[in-house]
Amino acid sequence: MTKTIQILQPINSGEKKINIQKNNSKILTGFPMQQSFDFGLDFQPNAEIYGNIKLNDNLIKLESRRYIGNKSKLTDWIINIILTQTENCRSFFDIFAGTATVSKRALAHFQKVIVNDILYSNNIIYKAFFETGIWDREKIENLLMQYNSLNSNELEENYFSENFGDKYFDYNNAKIIGYIREDIEDKKATLTEKEYSILLATLIYNIDKIANTVGHFDAYIKKPFQNQKLRLRLIETTDFYGIEIYKENANSLAGKITADIAYIDPPYNSRQYSRFYHIYENLIKWEKPPLFGTALKPPTENMSVYCTVNAKKAFDELIEDLNVKYIAVSYNNTYNSKSNSSKNKIKLEEIEEILKKKGETKVFEHSHIFFNTGKTEFNDHKEFLFITKVNATHKKYKIYRSPLFYVGDKFKLIPQIKSFFPKNINKFIEPFTGGGSVFLNVQAKEYFLNDIDKYIYRIHQFLFENAKNSNAFMYQIDKIIDKYNLSKSYREDIVPVELKQRFKKTYYARFNQSAYEKLRNDFNENQENILILYLLLIYGFNRMIRFNAHGKYNLPVGNVDLNKNVIDALNNYFEWTLNKSVYWFNLDYIKFLNNINISKEDFIYLDPPYLITSSEYNKLWNEKKEKDMLETLDIFNNQGLRFAVSNVTYYKNKENAIFIEWAKKYIINPIRSNYISYHDNSAKNFQEVLVTNYANI
Repeated sequence: MTKTIQILQPINSGEKKINIQKNNSKILTGFPMQQSFDFGLDFQPNAEIYGNIKLNDNLIKLESRRYIGNKSKLTDWIINIILTQTENCRSFFDIFAGTATVSKRALAHFQKVIVNDILYSNNIIYKAFFETGIWDREKIENLLMQYNSLNSNELEENYFSENFGDKYFDYNNAKIIGYIREDIEDKKATLTEKEYSILLATLIYNIDKIANTVGHFDAYIKKPFQNQKLRLRLIETTDFYGIEIYKENANSLAGKITADIAYIDPPYNSRQYSRFYHIYENLIKWEKPPLFGTALKPPTENMSVYCTVNAKKAFDELIEDLNVKYIAVSYNNTYNSKSNSSKNKIKLEEIEEILKKKGETKVFEHSHIFFNTGKTEFNDHKEFLFITKVNATHKKYKIYRSPLFYVGDKFKLIPQIKSFFPKNINKFIEPFTGGGSVFLNVQAKEYFLNDIDKYIYRIHQFLFENAKNSNAFMYQIDKIIDKYNLSKSYREDIVPVELKQRFKKTYYARFNQSAYEKLRNDFNENQENILILYLLLIYGFNRMIRFNAHGKYNLPVGNVDLNKNVIDALNNYFEWTLNKSVYWFNLDYIKFLNNINISKEDFIYLDPPYLITSSEYNKLWNEKKEKDMLETLDIFNNQGLRFAVSNVTYYKNKENAIFIEWAKKYIINPIRSNYISYHDNSAKNFQEVLVTNYANI
């Protein structure tokens, strides 16, 4: 019997209906349990109830896979300790995710979960179980029915059966496995990325149950096979908008990611996972390489340094590079195991010593019967969990990028500009906020932000209002993009290959043009939908905002896309807004400054339109306004107030003589920049400066 519970809309204020079906017959439509629940705007739906969730006892769960080091029986203990020993955490980074059972549990507690593993097979499993994407369940189930009806006697010999038949798998099952894998590849062009991942992950999970092994593929059992025909059952899959999935070397990725918590469960002994699970790696890549040895392994790749004598050094470097508030490390005490392959390459004391250099470290232990692959003998096995609260001196500076990607954005210049800012700021005051990359990277007690462009102001306010309900926000973005059929590389690549080949530099613009124009026309009919305006900004030419004399948005489509960089920027923006005191204004900058009680502990940063450059918003600026601003800054200086102002002194044979003469009274800090002209997309060299009226101490 099949029971399906499907959430028709994200659960938030005003959208709470569900539809319950049993055997394709509707048994309930309405609110859960026929009652109305007020979840509130700050409700954060988790992976257990959000999206199109299919609950069915026949679905294969993520935890059911045989895997060395599987933490499925320890997950509750690990997550509970992490939750009780940390605070104010919204993001979770699982660096060596393995089966991802810990990540799955983390999805219910953190808004953002970052999952990484170097294996191809694990990566496809994460995409199938967690990643957002379009898929047709009926289509997948029909394919599985076709595969389950296959008769091996009617199938030809194939790469899989030739190599693995009557070894790792019964010969007839091996023929079916090889046929299915080839068929999935043949159908790839007709499958979405989510469907492709689901089919491959489903294949892995089902053949795992009939493999003639003890749980890995270093050897196969040389005994008569049990006559068990392969039957494919669908895996339990869902969408989670807060997931990020990587397939990278852990040490290389560590320095690129910023999160609140890093969870680390690396290999600790000589067993290389890429060699133990070479069958799955081979099956996913499907390059049909030559195989070697009794175990029939392909050429080596993705070998982990953590399985070698250099493990301690690698772990030390990994911990040093992490940019997180807390570190959680799983460790088991098999260092003195009788099996050489099971002996840990890093001692428990060495782990603790390395972590204590990073911050205050606590150790928790739990008795546990570990996954025995056949030969290892070890008594009194314990699992340890280290929790390290990172010292402030070890926290690395994270650079946030504005999700507006707005013209004139200072994102690339933040490290330089911020180095000249005061160390202690009470109020951060920004009269020309623009995209917002500067305020996102300043530490202050309060933020007073202003922009005269009402649309920029409204977008910022809109994003702030949605920060506590980001899953529902992303759901609405998905609905709009799917409705208009815009490209969506953050989820999947739907741009046809022939279009990419024909228009190598402009294929996004070609693909999105008609959809974008329809979106633009609909916005101009009713300009109250700020989410559509935001998407016009993201998909528009050079990510600008422009209205004609009749008040109509008239920017053409750009060769851009809603990609993972935009999603990362949105998530970071939402993360930044929490627990911040921010006040927004939509005024002329002089009126804005007059509205604030400014003290000597405050700091004013100005990034006005540049008098001698040609950006769209610079047309609103002239010599009188430049002089008025400089006179205002002189008044601030006489009052002992701190300020910094960005400007350009030379550009395309032009000189800003007014600013150059005025700046001689203060401290001139050259800024290295090489801007792009938003008219001809070519590099333009000019001199940018940051002028301050205080010594940078």
